[in-house]
Amino acid sequence: MKKVLIITGTLKFGGVERLIIDTAKALKTKGGYYPIVCSLLEGGELENELKNSNIEYYSLKFKNLKNIIGNLLKIRKLIKKCQPNIIHTHQFASDFYGVIGSLGLNIPVVCHLHNPQMEKWSRKIIRYILSRWFIDGFIAVIDEKAKLLKKSIPSIENKIFILYNAISPENFHLPADFNHLAFKKQLSIPEQGLIIGSVGRLSPEKGYDLLLLAFKKVLEKAPYSFLILVGDGPEKENLINLAKKLKIDERVIFAGYQKEIIKFLTIFDIFVVSSKIEAFPMVSLEAMYCGLPLIITDRLSSKDILSRVAMVVPCSVEGIQNGIAKLINDKKLRKQMSEKGKLLVEKEFSISSYINKLENIYDLILNKKI
Repeated sequence: MKKVLIITGTLKFGGVERLIIDTAKALKTKGGYYPIVCSLLEGGELENELKNSNIEYYSLKFKNLKNIIGNLLKIRKLIKKCQPNIIHTHQFASDFYGVIGSLGLNIPVVCHLHNPQMEKWSRKIIRYILSRWFIDGFIAVIDEKAKLLKKSIPSIENKIFILYNAISPENFHLPADFNHLAFKKQLSIPEQGLIIGSVGRLSPEKGYDLLLLAFKKVLEKAPYSFLILVGDGPEKENLINLAKKLKIDERVIFAGYQKEIIKFLTIFDIFVVSSKIEAFPMVSLEAMYCGLPLIITDRLSSKDILSRVAMVVPCSVEGIQNGIAKLINDKKLRKQMSEKGKLLVEKEFSISSYINKLENIYDLILNKKI
């Protein structure tokens, strides 16, 4: 059986990491490629999921990503030990160490591009050099990413594949004893309270400051509303302080990191992706699969795909506010969006079809047909 070494920075909770876990589990089930997962840093919250699925896994526990020589010796030793047929990397650090660490070993490397435009110029220069001469294939999560890469390095055009993100339905099973109303009560939300929710890393690019400002205006017309933000990150304290400054902190719940996100998705009435810059957020698919009407900003690269079922609004306080207000006041529209969104995810963004396409990409690279 052919082996693929999947390299990631960490296995902390996040969209990319969730996709890596689901990919490894699905590859093992399908049987075409034997997955081996490597985390460069400490494992993270998702590590046990790999272990429970009996997937071969290594954590190199790099102390400092800038300790280049020492880190390269570690990753090269692991590559030689695993002897993969192909290496699949995610994010810049994994791309760098996966590519350089495998030089001379005659192992093709495919790099998965999620949000390269957010990188510093120094990283972009390194990425250009690696892409131009050392990488065998590229997977872009959205068409826009592929076009940007082709424009910057025309010579690699035939090495670029587009593979939209996907989700696994098995991640969305509620505990048998889950009670919708009891969970709302646990959060001090009344039965009739309408919940606007979002899930993601609390970082500047996610636009949660805009969402808080928009929610303050929403409360003026819909005082029975609540906002729940699930996730953690560097902006947490700033956002908490902003909510207090806006005097909406009694209606905003910062739920922090949550392992069972499905519990929150089940009680949300409206889901908002307020990002100022993002490619194809996994959480948008997760929300739609759970039957939530979805609002996204026009800064998402995936807006053209998701606009078939989601409401696209300007990335501004007014834009987000107007989108939320429209859905609050139109239950029929919410129901229509809910049904169409769930159907779209089931038909076009399932992990099973994703794995078929991914294995085909691996085959083409190994057979040197690109």
